[in-house]
Amino acid sequence: MEQSSPKKTIALHETVYLVEPGRRVREVQVWGRCGSLYTVRFTDTGGGIRVRRDRLFFTREAARARLQNGRAPCPPQTVSHAWHNVPVWEC
Repeated sequence: MEQSSPKKTIALHETVYLVEPGRRVREVQVWGRCGSLYTVRFTDTGGGIRVRRDRLFFTREAARARLQNGRAPCPPQTVSHAWHNVPVWEC
């Protein structure tokens, strides 16, 4: 299993694989780096985000193995506060 290691650098415009938290693996392209954060662009939608190095993998198989060995997906969180439904202006 080839995991992203701190010693191996990721070059700009290199295609790598991102593990979304407990969900799926997505193909991304590296567009920049600032400190420990990488700016990546999704190859399927064109959108982009900044992620830590430990979420990026060089092969799809390594990313899938991380997803299977990781923790179970979190259940959707419910809002426990009712104040979000109160209108801002009451006359």
